[in-house]
Formats: sequence, structure tokens, C-alpha cells
Amino acid sequence: MFAADGPGYLGGNVLHLLGRAQGLQSEPKGPHGLVAPRGTVMRHESIAELLIAGGRCVLEEREMQADVVVVGERIADIVRPRSRSTAHSIDASSCWVVPGFVDLHVHGGGGADFSDGTVSAAETVLGFHAAHGTTRVVASLVPAELDRLRRTIGILSTSRLPGLLGVHLEGPYVSPAKRGALASAYLRLPDRDEFGRLVAGSGNTVRVVTLAPELPGAADLLAAIRGVGAIPAIGHSEATYEQALAAIESGARHVTHWGNAMSGLHHRAPGVAGAALFDPRVTIELIADGSHVHPSVIRFLVEDLAAREQLRRLSLVSDAIRAAGTPDGPSTVGDLDVAVRGGVASLPDGTLSGSTLTLDVALRNVMGYTGIPLAEAVRLVTRNPASALGEDSVGELRPGAYADAVLLDAELNVRMTIRSGKVIFDSTAART
Repeated sequence: MFAADGPGYLGGNVLHLLGRAQGLQSEPKGPHGLVAPRGTVMRHESIAELLIAGGRCVLEEREMQADVVVVGERIADIVRPRSRSTAHSIDASSCWVVPGFVDLHVHGGGGADFSDGTVSAAETVLGFHAAHGTTRVVASLVPAELDRLRRTIGILSTSRLPGLLGVHLEGPYVSPAKRGALASAYLRLPDRDEFGRLVAGSGNTVRVVTLAPELPGAADLLAAIRGVGAIPAIGHSEATYEQALAAIESGARHVTHWGNAMSGLHHRAPGVAGAALFDPRVTIELIADGSHVHPSVIRFLVEDLAAREQLRRLSLVSDAIRAAGTPDGPSTVGDLDVAVRGGVASLPDGTLSGSTLTLDVALRNVMGYTGIPLAEAVRLVTRNPASALGEDSVGELRPGAYADAVLLDAELNVRMTIRSGKVIFDSTAART
């Protein structure tokens, strides 16, 4: 989806050398020696037992050549490769096998958007990102008329779509001064009673709510967000460092797309960015496309957190809009018109407007920008975001976890995506 010189692209030669150095073949060879066209989204029935055989598995504590034994929707065992009999096996011997990616912040992709408010649009978004290794998603909704927003939450809450972890409300209770590509007409002052009506009847569908803690009424809203079991996130905010810390003290536990649409890190005014960096209680989103945050700043962030043994707080997100996976040209974010040029989406005034990023590209980018090993980079798109949500059955390869896995070739391109033991994307024809 990215041109070779586009902002979301890391040169293939770098990754080719990486794969060669780690002993992988540049092209995974299935038992038939075939490679299917990219973009083949699979719809398989449940399989009683599935064997992902002989891949280089990235586990929580180590890497090992292993067989992943799947029974039903769960991983039953991870063992050293050995000959075994099963009707359904995948030859992963030329691939990395990593956990399925978890995206905390995605609006759309493949020409559709969760805010379209239809099940078919949501299926399109999920299918598009599955082709890039993402098995679990939090659907991000931009501000809209409250009735429309309520209807969309309701549709998503009753859809029972596989892979949908819930909803992220990116507003409407955010700062007009830091609105980014959120339509100003729909922004509102915090109102806990109004919020209660907005999410009423949706159960635990709403997982994350982004708010600006400096706005009047924000403290009561923050408490109401916690009261429905959602995570209060600071974002689209011009809060001071002190105001951000006060919000964290009151229960804010997440920061939306760090460095963007927030008060920045200044040597005399650390702002929201500084509070997020220095307070270990919050988790942090990062859009690693090289446009939203400069690669050198990404390196600074990763190295600083790693040095303080806090890299577990960082999650890569796509913040993808409907334009992800489509050619450059006009598109939309909510009711706003945007233009995509060279893979970068922006409003007419140049304001960045979401991204066209996918998590497989983000993974490759962060390795190129920072030099961190694959295993550490993988956690940024798997275990870390799952932990931020309190999800303990996704984001890692271990017995008992959901059988979500991605097969990557030597260049870290997605060759197959498996969710709950079902192949949902296949570009390798490696199934026997």
C-alpha cells in the first residue's frame, strides 16, 4: 500500500538483511511451493485441531523453533518440532510465528470506517487489517451528533464481530484548540450525565474514552468513565503538566497518540507529553509512521522507556482511517474532507488526519528507527496493547491463550493471519 519512498515504508533491503542474519528464507515455501495473491481474506470453518508446524516462535520470554498445537479456539501446547499426525497443518518452517496484533486505535481501512455505523463497514475494516496481521481491534469513533454516535455504539455492541474488542470514543469531550481532525461542530464540554446517556445499554462495549482533563466538568466525567468500566485516556488536550498529573492521580490510565494533538514536551512546560513520559501509571499510544512523530523522537521515546524498564507501557497503534489501503486522493474523516498524498492524510490546512498505517508496517518501522530486536518490537503490537486493555488471553503465544498468530517472512511481511484457530488471511497457500 505504500510507495517505496512513502512515509510508511522501511526499505526492503534492511529487512532482507535482518531476515538473512536471523536464518530465515526470504520467501516461505509451503508444501506445494505456491504463493497466493496478496489480499486473500479467508473464511474458514472451525477446525478441531490445527498444527502450526516448525516456525520460529516469538514467545514472552524467548524465541524457539516450535510447533504450536491449537485445539478449537485456544493454544493447547507449544513444543519442540516433531513428526505428528493431524489433518490440518500449516508449514511455518520458513516463517516467524508471532502473536496476532492488537490495535487499540483504528478508525477504518479498505475504504470503510467504523463511524459509518454498519456491520458491513466494520467487517471491511476488520478484514483489511487482518491482511496486515491484526487479529483484535478497538474501533475508534470520531465525534458526531450524539444520536448518531449512540446508534453506532449500539450497532457495534450487538454485532458480535470476531476480533472486535470494543469501542474507543475519541471525544467528543476534548479541547477545540487541540481538535486535530475532529469536527469542531461536534465537540462538547464534559457532562457526566450526558455521557451516561450516550453509553447506556451498551454493556462493556466502550473500552476507552479520550478526554481533555483541563475542561470544566472533566473530573466528574473521568469518574463516570471509570464507573462504566472504561479507561479514561488523555488526548486532544492542552492540559498543563500539572493538570495532566492530576488527571492521572484521579484515574486516567492511557494517553492517546502521544505527541499529537496535545501540549508538547517543553523544557519549562512538560505538558501532557511529559506527564505521559514520566508517570509509570499510564500506557502510551504511538503512531510510528514517521510523519506523526519524527523517527528520532520515536527512538528517544523507545530508548528512554527501555532504559527505565518501562517499555511495557508503549503500544504502537495505526490510527488508520478509511483511506488506508486505497490510492492517494480525496477521502474523509467523519464529516471532514481530507486529502491523501504519498500515504499522508491531511486537512486542507495541512493538519494530519489519522493515518494510512497498518501495524505490520509500524512494526517494521520501529525496528528500523530504533534498532530494537524483533521480540521487543513484537510486544509493542501484541502483549503491550492487550495488557493496556486488561486482556490476558490475547497478545501472546502460550497454552490457554486464544490461538491468534501471524506468520511473517524474512522481510516481516504478513504471510498468514490466524484468529481463534481460524485462518482469516492467507497469502502463502501453506495450508495442507
